[in-house]
Amino acid sequence: MAFGRNRQVEPFEPEHWDAITQFTVGRMMRRTVRKSTRGEGAHAVRFMRMRGGDEYMVPGVYIVPEDPAVALAKGGFRLFEDEAARQLLCTVLPDGSDRYRVTDVAGQELGSVRRTPVTKRFSQHGLWLEQPGHPAIVAPRNWAKGGAKASLGRGVGHVVEGVVDSVLSFGSDETAGSEGGGLTPLVWVLGADGADEAHGQEVLTFPRGTHGDRWYFIKHGGPLDKRLAFALAVVRESEIFRADQR
Repeated sequence: MAFGRNRQVEPFEPEHWDAITQFTVGRMMRRTVRKSTRGEGAHAVRFMRMRGGDEYMVPGVYIVPEDPAVALAKGGFRLFEDEAARQLLCTVLPDGSDRYRVTDVAGQELGSVRRTPVTKRFSQHGLWLEQPGHPAIVAPRNWAKGGAKASLGRGVGHVVEGVVDSVLSFGSDETAGSEGGGLTPLVWVLGADGADEAHGQEVLTFPRGTHGDRWYFIKHGGPLDKRLAFALAVVRESEIFRADQR
């Protein structure tokens, strides 16, 4: 149920979660120039629908925090197929280390969202996925010439861990440029850092547009469980963009 002056009735029926291949995370219901006409709905994984030339962000999966007083990336959350939170889709809970366990409605493990260790943040972005029966799913970095390594000094044999951690924080996912000076897409790839490195199959993409749009694209028919993609995006949006803080 929606409350507040800016909350409105969603103009479309939700779509089944397994049919979603392009999504964003948030409360905005309609793309407009003026914030006052955008409207807010439930915090949800949303997909796009067009009506009358306008773009609407339609809820597909609803996000419910374990503890409303704590950020999702710290306290964990549950994803539901309905706004009334009766049809549980999966649960995402931190285990006290670098891992968020993702379990289905029966409590069976679907996989994990993992944080990249400091020592690997030069080579891959801040979050990666484990999925049973598949190689690790990571987003390799593509630094611009003169990027992070150059800024820390070329040829340095050892860098203090605290310095690396501050430079390669989650926020740095939004600052790594391409050699042309623009932002390169974040692409999560199957088997990029394991024994099956030759696979290199793209499964999830975050294009990083210049207009503030934060859309995630799941490869149609790919091996990635969409529930893991939703979990990663919600954690990432909470951690980087504070998207759950309203």
